[in-house]
Amino acid sequence: MERGDDIVRRGEGTSGSGVDLAALAVRRLALGSWMAIGVAVVAGVVSFLRQPNIGVRAGTERPFLLWVVGAVLSVVMLVIARAERLTPARRVDAGLAYVCAICFLASLFRHWLPYADSDVVRGVPPGAIVVLFYATLVPVSPPKMAGAAVVCALSDTAALAITVWGVGNPTPPWNLWLWLLLPNVVVVVLAYFTSRFVFQLGETVRRAREMGAYRLVELLGQGGMGEVWRADHHTLARPAAIKLVRPSLLGSTTGAERALERFEREARATAALTSPHTIAVYDFGRAEDGVFYYVMELLEGMDLQTMVRDHGPLPETRAVHMLLQVCHSLSEAHARGVIHRDIKPANLFVCHVGTERDFLKVLDFGIVKLQDAPPEAQSGPLTDAGSLLGTPGYMAPETTLGQDASPSSDLYAVGCVAYFLLTGRQVFEGLAPLQQLFAHGYEEVEPPSAHATLDPGLNALVMRCLAKDPVDRFGSMGELATALRELGLAGIWTPADAERWWATVDAGPRPAGPPSTDPYGSTAVAPTEELTQPDA
Repeated sequence: MERGDDIVRRGEGTSGSGVDLAALAVRRLALGSWMAIGVAVVAGVVSFLRQPNIGVRAGTERPFLLWVVGAVLSVVMLVIARAERLTPARRVDAGLAYVCAICFLASLFRHWLPYADSDVVRGVPPGAIVVLFYATLVPVSPPKMAGAAVVCALSDTAALAITVWGVGNPTPPWNLWLWLLLPNVVVVVLAYFTSRFVFQLGETVRRAREMGAYRLVELLGQGGMGEVWRADHHTLARPAAIKLVRPSLLGSTTGAERALERFEREARATAALTSPHTIAVYDFGRAEDGVFYYVMELLEGMDLQTMVRDHGPLPETRAVHMLLQVCHSLSEAHARGVIHRDIKPANLFVCHVGTERDFLKVLDFGIVKLQDAPPEAQSGPLTDAGSLLGTPGYMAPETTLGQDASPSSDLYAVGCVAYFLLTGRQVFEGLAPLQQLFAHGYEEVEPPSAHATLDPGLNALVMRCLAKDPVDRFGSMGELATALRELGLAGIWTPADAERWWATVDAGPRPAGPPSTDPYGSTAVAPTEELTQPDA
């Protein structure tokens, strides 16, 4: 999965609890150490070649030694920056000490040649450059950075005194003193305000990544309207997945409000469900910057779309095992007046719960319909006029014709899912989205047994789910579950079978939904508009 390079997207410098400025400072400190080593090597080569402005009158030995010491200190700093035994704060403090030492060495090199009456100022003090570079690169608290800048300024004066009284250089002419020392005073002020800006920027990023009691850690998936992040609780040792949408991504104010209303309804509808096969919602709300979010359990595994795509159709016994869990989740949802309306393999996530593998969770109640809600709370006002909600390959005939969704519509979608799990094909394979809508409404379905060897009873069960008329389908999810058990295929797929299968697959932590897609997992289909990705 692709990840961005900036701090907000990539989580640079993150620890177990989100953005940690000290950890970020350590990463930047290591980068600065590498750069200092490179500068020392280049400067040493130049010194060795006896360039006119380096050590001509004083000899190359001592100035060259200064660069060697600087290079050694940079290597030591690099080792410290990577020392996991030290806390990030300790490593940052060591970095400030390192800056002071480098500034002192640079000042010695600057003042090593004696000043003559005709000398002009020898450029900007190198210690000032080091201080400003560090203040810009590494997020350090402003008081500490200002303190280090003062020490560096004093070390420049100390280095000048050493060259006068220790090396024997003449005292610089009086008219050069102001220009020799004034830049260091200015740099103290600049370093303070620069570090203040960088530090406050990091704090702003940290606050922007806080969603209630959670902190965003790693981007798991994204789409045109939202994102899914891995998150950690501030105090509990419990990872979670946070689904969020930023109003700025939604275009017009009206469109943003509709999407946020839909997003909030999804959180409320999902949180009210208690089936273990429905993804659990822990919290939801809006952050200070207007971002709406809700927190759900973090799942490990893969969705059924990925499973079939990468590993082929499922055995009958395993497919029945999955379908029974879908029925469990949707039975409760329907009993509470909640219709999912976007059941598809990508929204059915097979995960590892406790010691059990092949534990299925139903995701993305993003376009739910609340049967008993007043009209203004239904999905109609949250969608454009003349549009259909769902995924074309899994929409019931009545919904493709503009009729209201019902529990039977979800049941038809479960039949489409069963067809896909058993054959590896959609009910109407290879058609464009609008063609699929038409086919679901008017064309006869080719039985799944035409594409795979199936138990006759299971084949008939799938075909009954796919009946054009809702009256000809099963009366409820509970009735479908009973029919599945009566086939004699339930319970044959055992936990040991699941464990053996997963042992051959490197699932790893994955987002609770299809990766790199819209976390809503839904598609609004306008009848006059042809889509290019039926399952986007």
